[in-house]
Amino acid sequence: MDATLGNPGYDVRHYDLDLRFDPDGRVLDAVVTLSATMTADLDTVNVDLIGFDVEDVAVDGEDAAFARTERDITVRPRQLLVAGQEFSLAVRYRGTPQPFSSASGFPAPIGWRVSASGTEYVVSGADGARSWFPANDHPSDKASFTFRIKVPEPLTVAANGVLVDTVATAGGTTWTWEMGDPMAPYLATVVIGDYVIVDDVEATAIAGVPVRNMLPRDFEETSDPVWRESLARQGEMIAFLTERFGPYPFDAYGIAAVPGAPGGGLETQTLSILGTLLEGVVFHELAHQWFGNHVSVARWQDIWLGEGFATYATWLWQEHRGEATVSDLAAFEHDQQRALKLPPPADPPPSHLFNRSVYGRGALTLHALRLQIGDDAFSRTLRAWVDRYGGGGASTQDFVALAEEISASDLTSLFEAWLYADTMPDLPAGN
Repeated sequence: MDATLGNPGYDVRHYDLDLRFDPDGRVLDAVVTLSATMTADLDTVNVDLIGFDVEDVAVDGEDAAFARTERDITVRPRQLLVAGQEFSLAVRYRGTPQPFSSASGFPAPIGWRVSASGTEYVVSGADGARSWFPANDHPSDKASFTFRIKVPEPLTVAANGVLVDTVATAGGTTWTWEMGDPMAPYLATVVIGDYVIVDDVEATAIAGVPVRNMLPRDFEETSDPVWRESLARQGEMIAFLTERFGPYPFDAYGIAAVPGAPGGGLETQTLSILGTLLEGVVFHELAHQWFGNHVSVARWQDIWLGEGFATYATWLWQEHRGEATVSDLAAFEHDQQRALKLPPPADPPPSHLFNRSVYGRGALTLHALRLQIGDDAFSRTLRAWVDRYGGGGASTQDFVALAEEISASDLTSLFEAWLYADTMPDLPAGN
């Protein structure tokens, strides 16, 4: 990962993305406005953006001088920006969005991609937001978003949040989506294609939150029946997670089915992108809405707080479904981790952020914690984690402190052994 990503000198409150996309020429014309608050006195502001031709930049509506590097834009406002000052930064740019290989070790190119069937979709994690819109591209800087995306008929557009408007004109249709809750830039996405947005009335009734899915127009006729069965359980899944970890944290949920999307699934906030609709993948990405999205990581090295938690939640679901006990799943994963000899999950190599340790050994850390402090304290710890840090970000140290607070225990040795030691310990007795 590029350690220079993000700028701590300002905090973005809102992104307004006004995009026009021509799928034939694959050209994006865009004006993106960041509304932000300064956290330091600066005479220049850097915003992350790679690719594209930047046509002009304005600060508070006034043209500003700017310079490009391969990774960002350096903007020089006409006046010094001081700590506490609110300002807007608008960038007009044009070009063809290009996927790229992330330094995080993500197993496929990230950014704005096109599937084999012609679906345009965005993989922003981990550091791909900067490849399609100017951003303070760090998980700790969360903001609300407005997406206005104009495309030719008959294409459909989905993005994070709630669809609030569609306006058809001679040049196409503009789709407006609002993500009102704070969201890290790497969770932002857009999906464009020959799709329909389907309201799942039954899932909505069970979950108590609107569930809408973006599906290929021929999904019912051509998709695997197993996929349709998995999708039909989303309401039950949301209810299960709500019972254990607290209310679903956003205004709506659903998936965008993009066959062939890398990694099988991506936890893009309120609209998970799924390359496969196998039940475990559907559930894992849904669990991320609580762990990773609502409670984001303070820094990328804390990624186990998302992946390990979503993995453990999936084990709970599998036990609920009668597929296997959590103890059996933990024992199997423990054997796998020992054989793989991966680095400990709390300090993954920057070039291998998504190695299996952050998933499997991260989940095993939670299982070891549960066995040591007991089911009641463990359950209260996870619910308090969501309640206390939801809407923001948190670190491994924050989680350790919370677990010690709830359990009234010194857990230093447990977390040192499971999160940081090169040699993974044995599972505690009683597993």
